[in-house]
Amino acid sequence: MNMLNSRSWIERKLGITFEHMQALLIFFFSIPVFFYLTGTIFTSPDFIYDSQGKLLLLPLPIASIFCYVGIAILLRLENRHFGMGVIFSTFMLMIFATQVKSNQMDENELTRFILLVQFILPMFALALGQLYLMPKSDYLRYEAVLLYVLLIIVPLELVATITQQSGWLTPYLYVFSLYQHIEFLPVIFVAFFFIAVNSLYENKILRNLIMFLSPWMGGYIAASQSSMTILLAIIATFVSIWLLMKYVGRRYIVIMVLLLWTSFSIYYSSVGLTMFDGEYNQNSLTMAKEEARKDITETADIAVEKYYEKSLSLSLSISERMPYWRFFGEGIIESMQTFLFGHIKRPDRNKYPSAQNYYLDMIYHFGIISLIPLLFLIVTTIRKISRFSQNTSIPPSLLILIIMVGFFVFFDAFFTVSFRQPYPGMMMFFLWGVLLMKLSEYDVIEQLNNI
Repeated sequence: MNMLNSRSWIERKLGITFEHMQALLIFFFSIPVFFYLTGTIFTSPDFIYDSQGKLLLLPLPIASIFCYVGIAILLRLENRHFGMGVIFSTFMLMIFATQVKSNQMDENELTRFILLVQFILPMFALALGQLYLMPKSDYLRYEAVLLYVLLIIVPLELVATITQQSGWLTPYLYVFSLYQHIEFLPVIFVAFFFIAVNSLYENKILRNLIMFLSPWMGGYIAASQSSMTILLAIIATFVSIWLLMKYVGRRYIVIMVLLLWTSFSIYYSSVGLTMFDGEYNQNSLTMAKEEARKDITETADIAVEKYYEKSLSLSLSISERMPYWRFFGEGIIESMQTFLFGHIKRPDRNKYPSAQNYYLDMIYHFGIISLIPLLFLIVTTIRKISRFSQNTSIPPSLLILIIMVGFFVFFDAFFTVSFRQPYPGMMMFFLWGVLLMKLSEYDVIEQLNNI
């Protein structure tokens, strides 16, 4: 009754139905538009943007606003979340107060604060995901909303890439720019796409929209030149074939796969290899020279070399990551204090911008104690999945979500620090939260059946 009253209260106050409001929140939460703390939209044409570790130069996603707006509104639905709301509000006020006083901090304190924000803020999307309520309409489901975002961004970015004659995906979409558009965004977008593929197949209109998007996604994946993205796309393709053959027959999945990978092959062969064989086409070289001209303190050759080093760092092999893992690993076991509570000073960003491993990065900076809640969350999720699978068959929409979250937690996090990046981290934690919500719904049903 409380939830129904709360829904009515929200609908009266906002003038729209709860389901439409939730869909709008998820849409604006997942749209990859970025802004500066100064209030301006991020529109940098730089292929690889460097915030130099400065908070005012760091592009923040509008997801960081709509995540907290969504939590504040959806918390109103259940009184039992009151305590969480108090904690959430207190934390945000503390962050705000710290930001106001940040100009009085020394460099180490400010750097540590920025890292704290990077690690903590994406985690709030976990709460947003858990507060998600399944709507009656297919068109308002979170999977459909993610599909709408892809239908806007992917064709726009691919057309901009071709128009600007860039081999790699361009970050500059004229009206706004994308941040971390090669290293992290493609992995998220591939996850969005295959979640939609495996969840919306029963709706003819949404199924046709997926078909329309498939060739665009193929070109997008090829243009990303990201080994992590291509690996996830291959895994998700085989999983989708296995899952959907018995649910919708061969036609849907075969056409989708053909459109996706034919487009990938055509785009990839027309552009030529760049990242994987170390060769760069003329467009990439031109882009590098343009970057070089921006820095008049260095010769063009040095600047171009640095540009390529940054580009190659987007797809480091395991052997190339080993020095990073070794440095941060040795730093962790330097003493009992650093093992428990981490380091106050951050390493030189030019040499070691990150640990190339989310868990190592967290332990190095904040100690092993900071990892305990996350480990508890991982174990709890595994136990819920195990309980669910023992008592019922897992539908495709849930299984693909499990696979995507598992890929993020057990693979992507071991090779990148995407979980602490503003937009990718929020999207990953949001999907994780939705997964926990779906598994918790099953726990409630099981408890009712046992009464």
